[in-house]
Amino acid sequence: MVQTCAVTGTGGYIGSHCLEQLRRQGHRVRKLRRNASGEDIRFRLGEPLDPLTLAGVDSLIHCAYDYGARTWGEEQWLNVAGSKLLFDAAKSAGVRNVVFISSVSAFEGCASFYGRGKLAVERRVLELGGIALRPGLVYGEPGQGIFGALCRLTRLPIVPVFDGGRQPLVLAHVDDLAMAIVRSLAWDAGTVRRPVTLAHPGSFMLVDILRTIAVKQGRRLRTVSIPGALGLTLLRAAESLGLRPRFRSDSLVSLLHPNPNLDFTLADKLGLAFRSFADVDARVLQEAQEGQPPA
Repeated sequence: MVQTCAVTGTGGYIGSHCLEQLRRQGHRVRKLRRNASGEDIRFRLGEPLDPLTLAGVDSLIHCAYDYGARTWGEEQWLNVAGSKLLFDAAKSAGVRNVVFISSVSAFEGCASFYGRGKLAVERRVLELGGIALRPGLVYGEPGQGIFGALCRLTRLPIVPVFDGGRQPLVLAHVDDLAMAIVRSLAWDAGTVRRPVTLAHPGSFMLVDILRTIAVKQGRRLRTVSIPGALGLTLLRAAESLGLRPRFRSDSLVSLLHPNPNLDFTLADKLGLAFRSFADVDARVLQEAQEGQPPA
């Protein structure tokens, strides 16, 4: 069934691929963006949205997130309250389906304000009968988003890693994720009453992911381990002085305290499958784990 879909965050990694997949499936798309033109809808997180601008929209897919939030107060105002304003406008406009792109960093008891904010928005969208999706680390080509940042990081002569880079991460290929998002438009939201984890269930340590990227670039990864607690202290000290480092202290909190109880059962029931990071290039992964560059 062809739908008219409104999508936020189309300038980002997930949103742009979601946009391509929707169009590939024949859906009509209206982008919600700060600098709107044509049929685009002007939208900015934290500002009210006139429900009339969503007239005729069947589904809303909310991918946008404002990384400018550096405190819990800013997170509440920009991303939590801003998302709730968007959902309320969609409800008033009669939008049938609302899909929120959350994160595996959102879970009960999470330490980061990023995860807590995502969790609060999840609760609101589920209250409205919508759907909450929790992607893992998104990867693919071109290397954008957090994965792109990891690709750039491996080009350093020595790569700093926290606590040896032993943090376990689950990954989702961006094409598989975009397909799952589009498929969610056909779900009966009343039967999906909890967040859906979107990732391959096999986890990889961060340092192995970095090694794999480095090997594919023809490099040998050299790392230096920094105690996570020390890194967190230094980042918070810098932020307290008004500095805004590219890697936030809150991002480190998410990295050091991942979700210990990831649940993939609902994704399995919905027939969602994600390729393994190892399947991208099994030989390269093996070489990377042995710490050797390719021949």
